[in-house]
Amino acid sequence: MIRLVVLASAIAIAVLAPRGASAQANFVVVVNVTNPASSIGRSQLAALFTKKEQSWSDGTPAFPVDLPADDPTREAFTAAIHGKSSKAILAYWQQQIFSGRQVPPPERDSDEQVLAYVRTTVGAVGYVRPTARLGPNVKVLGLIAR
Repeated sequence: MIRLVVLASAIAIAVLAPRGASAQANFVVVVNVTNPASSIGRSQLAALFTKKEQSWSDGTPAFPVDLPADDPTREAFTAAIHGKSSKAILAYWQQQIFSGRQVPPPERDSDEQVLAYVRTTVGAVGYVRPTARLGPNVKVLGLIAR
């Protein structure tokens, strides 16, 4: 069942991808199973990961989690969601830190660590390879174009 959900989400991401954005098939967006959302727009996801939005539509605080900057899955996510390179996002975070505004989302070293964080953190959102074994208390969000 979980593989079917991951496959369906990967297909949905590929179908919704604009031309030239095939990198999107290289990740799936995951949340804690208690999250009522079933899909998310690219702009909202970007706002959550840049902390321009800090809560879900139901008011639950959002806790984004990243993979390391040099991870290919993060590169795919960053290009597809932010429309920028990981280096550009790192520069954004350096500016935010220097100005005392925000700190970046925590990083986890692997899909398994991202999934463990999402599994145990209500409001968490992350991304992993489509082939990652999700396990319990994690669900995939569909990615929509807006």
